[in-house]
Amino acid sequence: MRESLFFLLAGAACCGAAPAWAQAPEPGLMPDGSYDMYAGLGVRSAPNYEGGGDRKQRLMPVLQVGWSNGAFISGMSAGWHWSSTPGFEYGPLLSVHAARSQHGSSVLDGAISVKADMGIAAGTSITGMAKASYRLRDIHARIEGGFFANYYLANRLRLTNSVLYGAGEARNGLRWTADLQRGAIELAPHHTLSLSAGATFGNRAYNTGYFGLRSEDVLAIMPVKLVTDAKSEPAPPVWAYAPSGGIKDIHAGARWNWALSPAWLLTTNVQVTQLRGGAKNSPLTDRATGVSVSTALAYRF
Repeated sequence: MRESLFFLLAGAACCGAAPAWAQAPEPGLMPDGSYDMYAGLGVRSAPNYEGGGDRKQRLMPVLQVGWSNGAFISGMSAGWHWSSTPGFEYGPLLSVHAARSQHGSSVLDGAISVKADMGIAAGTSITGMAKASYRLRDIHARIEGGFFANYYLANRLRLTNSVLYGAGEARNGLRWTADLQRGAIELAPHHTLSLSAGATFGNRAYNTGYFGLRSEDVLAIMPVKLVTDAKSEPAPPVWAYAPSGGIKDIHAGARWNWALSPAWLLTTNVQVTQLRGGAKNSPLTDRATGVSVSTALAYRF
C-alpha cells in the first residue's frame, strides 16, 4: 500500500487544480482496520484560472489516505474501491471542483484568481473593429459525484477514467477525464518517476459554464473608426459565446518522488495542459497552453 500511495501522492499536492492527477489510489493488501496516510504542505505555481494569462503562487495542503476496506482520500477527491478483480478497479468517486473568482479563492479551492477587466474582440466590420470589456462570472467550488474505472494494461501501466457531475453555476456540468499512467519508474535508489497523458471532455453545460460568455457580462462596446469620412454605424449587438460539448483539453505530466526516509517524501509535479475546441476559442482564454508546477513535503503516519 505504501508504494500505491507514492504512485498517486502528487495528485494530493495539486488539490483540485489538476483533475487528471486526482485519480483513485491503487488498492493494496492491508490488515483489517488499518490505514496508511501521508500529510504535508507544498507550494504550487499555476495559471490564475484555466486559460488565464497570469500566474498565481500559493501554499497547498497535501493529503492522501488509504484504508483497508478500499476507501481513500486523494487530495480533493474521495472514493471507494469496489472491485476484487485483479487488474480492474472501479467505484464511486466524490470530488471538489475548484472555484473560479475574480478575487481569488480559498486554499481548498486551489490557486484561482482572475483580472477584473480584460479586452476581447467582439466583431469586425469595414469601418473598424468593436472591442469589449467584460466581467468574469464567479463560480463557487462545487461538489461533484460520479465514478472511476481503471484498467491495467501491464504492470504499473494503467488506463484511468473518471466521470463526475455537478460542476458549474447550475451544477449540471459533466466531465470525463481519461489518462494513461505509467508509475514508479525507478531512476535511482529512493527516486521514482511517474508519467501521465490524457484528455478531458465536457458536456455543453460544463464547457459553456466555464468558457462561455453571457451577453449581460459584456460591459461596454467601443467601436474604433478606421476612416474619418465614414458615417457612424450602429454599435454591433451584444453577443454571447457558448461552446458546445466535446473535448476540453489534452494534458501530460510527470511526477518525481524522492523518499528522503521511510517516513518523509518530497514530491514534485509538472503538468502541461492545452485547451482545445470551444475552450481554446473562448474569449475568456488568454493562453491556451498552461503549465502547473508544484512541490511538496509529506510525512507518512
